[in-house]
Amino acid sequence: MDSPPILFSYTTTLKDNTTKVTIYPILSIDIVPNSLFEFLCDEYNLEIERGETLPHFETLSMKQFIRHWFDKSVVGIMILGENPITNHKHRIWEQECLGIFNIKPNFPGKRCSHICSGEFLVNAGIRGKGIGKILTNVFLFWSSHLGYESCILNQVFETNVSARKLWESGAFNFKRVGKIAKSVYLKNYDDPVDTIIYGKNLKEEEEPQDKQGATNIDNSSVRFDKIKHYLQTGKYHKDATRQEKSRLRSSSSHYSIMDNKLYMKGKEVISNPAKQLEICQILHEKNGHCGINRCTSLVSEHYHWMRIKDSVTFCIKNCKLCKINEKQVAARIIQPVLKRARLNENLQQVIQQAQQNLTYADAAATALKDYKQTDMTTHVQSYLDE
Repeated sequence: MDSPPILFSYTTTLKDNTTKVTIYPILSIDIVPNSLFEFLCDEYNLEIERGETLPHFETLSMKQFIRHWFDKSVVGIMILGENPITNHKHRIWEQECLGIFNIKPNFPGKRCSHICSGEFLVNAGIRGKGIGKILTNVFLFWSSHLGYESCILNQVFETNVSARKLWESGAFNFKRVGKIAKSVYLKNYDDPVDTIIYGKNLKEEEEPQDKQGATNIDNSSVRFDKIKHYLQTGKYHKDATRQEKSRLRSSSSHYSIMDNKLYMKGKEVISNPAKQLEICQILHEKNGHCGINRCTSLVSEHYHWMRIKDSVTFCIKNCKLCKINEKQVAARIIQPVLKRARLNENLQQVIQQAQQNLTYADAAATALKDYKQTDMTTHVQSYLDE
């Protein structure tokens, strides 16, 4: 059985061209901190209570929310900046979590398993920044990368003007494939409202692009396969446009074929994401669990693919030995801090006892005795267990 495609995080800027945001793929709920779940659940329930865009009457419990959003779904969460959601301490999600979407099968069973659907939610306090457009852009690309061929958005209420305007715009060109008359009762409306069903073909879906048109998500596998096919056969792939043919002719001069492998300027081209991570892991371990920059240099000496550093970063952050070493380093850093905190605590005891008419010598002796009896190892271990 083939392994599922590997999705990489996507970093871009909002429409102010300054504010950086990152969308992280969530393939397992285990990496999502509880505090973020709580915020997202509250945001979704707030949208339910508004009664304008969702079919629910009653708000969802945390368990219901997680099942509704994450069960059999791939989820993308947009975070301000480039600080991963796994670094969850001291995070203010109301200010840092900008939006979320999910990708899930639209129908049960395998006969229609090539059709997906999805749901979108933008932080109610941070709207009008182009967040919905970025979420939709990445949703479409990831859906295509996951193997879906078509997308259907089932419940877009006619009164949801902003969503309709976005999806019908030239940026996405969703088509109206159906309409259900008087299908939903909304808050502040006396009569039921129509529901519009949108559809889109994902086969020709391109990669998300930033404001300058530069590709930020790596879809190099398809591009490299096209170059390899052109070099081996001298023919263009089926349905190639004139522009694609021109790009193939231009880029093929930098590539060559050896032993049925594609090379660029003497470096082997690796298009399979799983193989990319395997190479990163091998070189990382063989070179003493080296850091990101060193490992990136080692990989770049012999191999080529887009965004090598992202692959290396993903590999190192998931290295079990490196995680253990991080905890050991943290223990060495925190131990002096804990000692100072304990000394300050005993100093306060000295002052309090002195104020109770004890002699300074007696108070100091008592505090020193208490301090020596304290097992600092216990403090460090409790920190590591957090």
